[in-house]
Amino acid sequence: MFKKDKKMNWYKKAKWTEHLMGGRADGKKPSDFDPKSIEVGKKIEMEHTDDPDIAEEIATDHLEEHKFYYDKGVGLPNMEKELKKIEK
Repeated sequence: MFKKDKKMNWYKKAKWTEHLMGGRADGKKPSDFDPKSIEVGKKIEMEHTDDPDIAEEIATDHLEEHKFYYDKGVGLPNMEKELKKIEK
């Protein structure tokens, strides 16, 4: 286990663990990406899993593919809106 340290809590020393191998962001951590995009992506990807860590990893893979993946104006939300227009 971790030694107690007055300057750092144990959770700050914890390392990121990959759960899904073969994604575009293998070897990267959520902290390598924009925190707001990670949070938005994590919420969206929870439709695929009940595990927030896996949802976060899916989000990192998408953000590695396209850094604006979850941005309303250009990413997934906009793409879904455009697809609904086409489907009508």
